[in-house]
Amino acid sequence: MKSKNRFFFEENYEKAICYLMIHLFNEHSNTLDVIRINQHSLIFSSLKEYHQPAKSEGFAIKYVVEGVERYKLNGKNYPITTGKYLLTNDTYEGNVEIESNRNVKGICININPQLITEVLASTKRADTAFTDNELGKYFTSVHFLDNQYTDTQTHLGVLLRNLTNQVYNNEISKEEISTEFFYTIAEKIIQDQAPVFKQLHAIPGLKPATKKDLYRRLQRGKEFIDIFLQAHYPSMLLPEKPICQSIIFSDFLNWYSAFLLTSILFRNDWNMAGIFYYKTDIRSL
Repeated sequence: MKSKNRFFFEENYEKAICYLMIHLFNEHSNTLDVIRINQHSLIFSSLKEYHQPAKSEGFAIKYVVEGVERYKLNGKNYPITTGKYLLTNDTYEGNVEIESNRNVKGICININPQLITEVLASTKRADTAFTDNELGKYFTSVHFLDNQYTDTQTHLGVLLRNLTNQVYNNEISKEEISTEFFYTIAEKIIQDQAPVFKQLHAIPGLKPATKKDLYRRLQRGKEFIDIFLQAHYPSMLLPEKPICQSIIFSDFLNWYSAFLLTSILFRNDWNMAGIFYYKTDIRSL
């Protein structure tokens, strides 16, 4: 049976979580506030200048509320802009840089991998034929998809948006941030990433890095098509489908390639997707 606190958070998470700190999201000085519970952490930052090494502590969520945070992890650059977050596991390290005339505001959440394992073990997923062991290995291996997401496109993103709103508008003591909060975050990660694992696994004959690259570009193509349909054919969109408003491609060829690839994705024809990856200009997206 769920505890009272757990039930309250799950049913009312958009109202339940915020953080009382006098200078939280300060507009005029560098602020870095950390809550640590067991081996998890919740960090609120408001910084104009910041240059530090970055090593993912378990699963790392790096969410930008306002501004740009620039990460370089395992040799790859990740400029994270307003309303986006980066999700990585503990196989990534590098550095983070913030340089701005105005304070860049962000939220970073680190979750111990053991909690992901525990949540996987307690979650029933009828939509996948893969075992908990296979999924568990994916979450903790170099095959995990390091990726940027828009906060309107995922279950975790919606939670982060609501968390931000509560930080700005309400007060609650840090003692009320408990393990239950991190448990719910872990659930959202699994809810979003289990289908990603399934789709990556379905791509045949490509190296893991190429599979990841193809998936990211398909995601960008889908986001662009959502924008196009929203602007010109809104009736074709499902009512609950979120729309990313930050990806714009400059020419019809890229749009057409993205459309074809997204159509392939919806048909789960990953072999054809691989062919398109090498035969078209989709790699320029």
